[in-house]
Amino acid sequence: MDWKKLSTTKITQVYKSVFLSQCYICNAKTQNTLCKSCHEGFPTNLNHCQRCKRPTHKASVLCGQCQTNRPAYTICIAPYRFEGIIKTLIHSIKFNQGTHYIRPLTYLLSEHLIESYSSESWPEQILYVPSHPSRIKERGFCQTKAMTIQLTKNLTELLGEKCPTLPKNNPLKKVKNTQAQHSLSRKERLKSPQSSYQLDGPIAKHIALFDDVMTTGSTIENCTKLLLKAGAERVDIWVIARTPDKEY
Repeated sequence: MDWKKLSTTKITQVYKSVFLSQCYICNAKTQNTLCKSCHEGFPTNLNHCQRCKRPTHKASVLCGQCQTNRPAYTICIAPYRFEGIIKTLIHSIKFNQGTHYIRPLTYLLSEHLIESYSSESWPEQILYVPSHPSRIKERGFCQTKAMTIQLTKNLTELLGEKCPTLPKNNPLKKVKNTQAQHSLSRKERLKSPQSSYQLDGPIAKHIALFDDVMTTGSTIENCTKLLLKAGAERVDIWVIARTPDKEY
């Protein structure tokens, strides 16, 4: 008998039963990372543009912006609206060291991805929109990197070999330290420099590009065009939440 393997297995079982069998928000006993009551309070992005997933008052084929300027990416997956408890949790991760909320948020995204790709081919590679080094130093970590690592772990358990690979070094780099996006108006975001990112490393033909939140979509669009110009044939966007317009 492999006692070392048995010991590791038992320790994992105990860890999961003690720490992973309760809701990350209210601490109630649950089989998942969130209990049913807390999950039902999440602002689901039900009515949205079919292309960019911009929240709308009612389901629409394409929003006006997508009809005028069709996004460069193929599909966008954004299961939640960036408001309410979702906004609180993501802000806690980014600004208050609430990294323990990464697990439940990426778990929920994983479930949504499994459903979305039931009849689609999975990307070969997953990349993330990075922060500038000075911002990472200020914050202490890159939240999109931490989220992508956990998301990849979740998908590996669910998909096995079908899971997109996560490069050891993200080839997408932010080279200009632009002003924090959350502090800018929509007009200012759209005017942000388009050359803030560069590629340094090989990329796959079919890429999933992850970001925590998508607001105007300008950052996502710039990164997508950069990837396509470098040889990618398809880019899918994965975000946890999509910001509603002010008039929503």
